[in-house]
Amino acid sequence: DRFLSEVRMSARLDHPNIVAAHDAGEDNGIYFMAMTFVEGEALDRRLERLGPMKEREALGIIRKVAGALAWAWEKHKLLHRDIKPSNIMMDKDGTPRLMDMGLSKSLKENTHLTMSATLLGTPNYMSPEQAQGEKDIDFRTDMYSLGTTLYHLITGKVPFAGSSIVEVIRKQVSEPLPNPRDFTPDLSDGCLKLLEFMLAKKPEKRYADWASLIADMDRVMAGEPPTKT
Repeated sequence: DRFLSEVRMSARLDHPNIVAAHDAGEDNGIYFMAMTFVEGEALDRRLERLGPMKEREALGIIRKVAGALAWAWEKHKLLHRDIKPSNIMMDKDGTPRLMDMGLSKSLKENTHLTMSATLLGTPNYMSPEQAQGEKDIDFRTDMYSLGTTLYHLITGKVPFAGSSIVEVIRKQVSEPLPNPRDFTPDLSDGCLKLLEFMLAKKPEKRYADWASLIADMDRVMAGEPPTKT
């Protein structure tokens, strides 16, 4: 049921920065899903191959993914819940494509398909509220994960690492954000502020909507400070 729900949600997502599903079915007890083929490379592989990105390049990628997430939220009240470099493909034309809507949740639908007492997502990129299993999450949990992805692209490191899932979650919830300038000294003041807002522990300290975040990303890429204070 969760698999078929994933396919139905993914098939609705006709956006240039989202990889959508086209068909699904079952063959001899094996379920399959056909999705758009993306010729390119996932960002985690690119990080391994080339190391951290320049600030402007990373911001350009994250800004487009933010636009896709904003569209999914505004059109379908859809959360991704597992944003990370391995789920963002760069196609041969250099366009980022968000993949794997497998953990998606539409807040328009009253569904009980998510297994109780199960942690869904990737702890290194997970918002504190998602890590603690809170039920009333919204788009700001994806905003946090996107901020963690931006941090990783720019510094080459995840902000909160650990030897166990429990340790990573504890750090996500309670430890302050490690200064990205410890790894990338030339990071601009504007990008530093963006990361601080996107990775705020409390959702209400993050941006109030996707449009405000995207506008500030555009300002930072233009060499101007963000408007959020």
